[in-house]
Amino acid sequence: MRSKIKNVGSICCLLIFLFVVSCTDGIDDNEKFSGGVTNAQLESPEIDDNCFATLSNSDGSESVKVTWPVIYGAGGYLFNVNIVDDPSNPVAVVKDSIVDGCSVIFDKLEDTKYEVSIKTLGNETLNNKEAGTATVFSYSTLVPAVTIPEGQDIAEYINANLQSSDKEQGFELEGGKTYTLNGIVDFGLNTVTFRGDKSNRPTVIIGSEGGLVTQGGLKVKFINFDCMAMTQIGVLTLSDSPSETISTETLGYKAGGANQDGYVIVNPVIFQDCNFKNVKNSILYGNKKNWSLSDFRINDCIIQLDNSGSNPVINLYGASNGLIKDLTIKNSTFYNLSDNTSAYFIRYSNSSNAQPKKIYGSSNNSSTFDISYNTFCKTMNGKDFANNMANTNTLVFNVDHNIFYDTYRLNKLLSSQGKRYTEGNTIFGVLKSVDSSDTGKKDNSGNPYAILEDPEFSGPINLEFDLSQSKGGVNFKPAAPIATEYQSGDPRWYAE
Repeated sequence: MRSKIKNVGSICCLLIFLFVVSCTDGIDDNEKFSGGVTNAQLESPEIDDNCFATLSNSDGSESVKVTWPVIYGAGGYLFNVNIVDDPSNPVAVVKDSIVDGCSVIFDKLEDTKYEVSIKTLGNETLNNKEAGTATVFSYSTLVPAVTIPEGQDIAEYINANLQSSDKEQGFELEGGKTYTLNGIVDFGLNTVTFRGDKSNRPTVIIGSEGGLVTQGGLKVKFINFDCMAMTQIGVLTLSDSPSETISTETLGYKAGGANQDGYVIVNPVIFQDCNFKNVKNSILYGNKKNWSLSDFRINDCIIQLDNSGSNPVINLYGASNGLIKDLTIKNSTFYNLSDNTSAYFIRYSNSSNAQPKKIYGSSNNSSTFDISYNTFCKTMNGKDFANNMANTNTLVFNVDHNIFYDTYRLNKLLSSQGKRYTEGNTIFGVLKSVDSSDTGKKDNSGNPYAILEDPEFSGPINLEFDLSQSKGGVNFKPAAPIATEYQSGDPRWYAE
């Protein structure tokens, strides 16, 4: 790895150097490589935001390339990169790498704060001394954000400061602080990141009239939510007055073969690294409008429900059409304190109209459900896991390595015409016995939808989530052999 970095840097510097010296005559070899600098005290190179570029990799990941000006007469550079999301506990990415060029490439992680350090090294041959100090620069991959002061109600502040823009904007809560959300935050058509601190999550207490509303892209990250007093149906509700600018007609989907009138949120809608306490209704609510989402994700979350009513966790019920084109739920835990024989985990309104081609057109008609490495407990234990799913061969279900405990009829999610991959799931019934289809039916690779097994959680599993603890005071670590062999369920429960 280091040799590759050095080679890239060397080529970069050489090209710059050759450009400089190509216009200069009468310089000997020593002067070429020194730039005429000898017997000098060297300085470290200055860098700024313009020195950083993002590179796209063939596997879909991204890298950062940092390039700095040549310091003539240098013997190389000492290069360090640390992740400083938690400043008191830096994590080394590149440590004390001696670079003989003037650029380095390292992996780019989303929502990450870096500290980059570059120090010019001396050159004994030229009698040049190394720089006295390194240049240290803070580089961040976080979306720039406005900080909401502690004591400000979130709805009042965001509604007063949100800008209408076609560029992504951010609002950030102070780490470790407690906020109130006593009204509706309507993000409108704007693409917004609403986040807390990655290493010290703030807590948002949602009041009886509080909630989030969008009809644009929204990312909610690194926040604890206390939903005890909340009376709105959805933590996130889709707008009750959709803009015609995002209709299936205006977006061109109907011209491409779609036959349904509806509205589509094209940009991602994401809950990431959030914890929720006492959600009585839905995480996502479609407001009985013809809404579809192109990309909806719940990743690395713990969602504690106290749902005994009829509102599903993912709730697009009540409209004539609507669907989630690509649904991702990964590395998360959902558990309910209440028995529920009325609500589904996910529910659409109309199985016929939930076919992607009817919303997105004939050339954009695939849909993917990636539900992997999650723990589901009593979600829901007396009602089907899903309802009104389309039965079409353009759906792909990667539903694998999950634990379904006291969860009923997983098979209602899995379209018989779709492509189904279900390796590593286990399932167990308490309120109702496991449906025979869940263990008897096979996926496209011959795996059962799920294997019957009591996961034997360490427990407790029936407590309100304690937002002051990273894992909430509950423990869903399985002891059962099949789940353990496959490492099924939310990975956090295996970590010490």
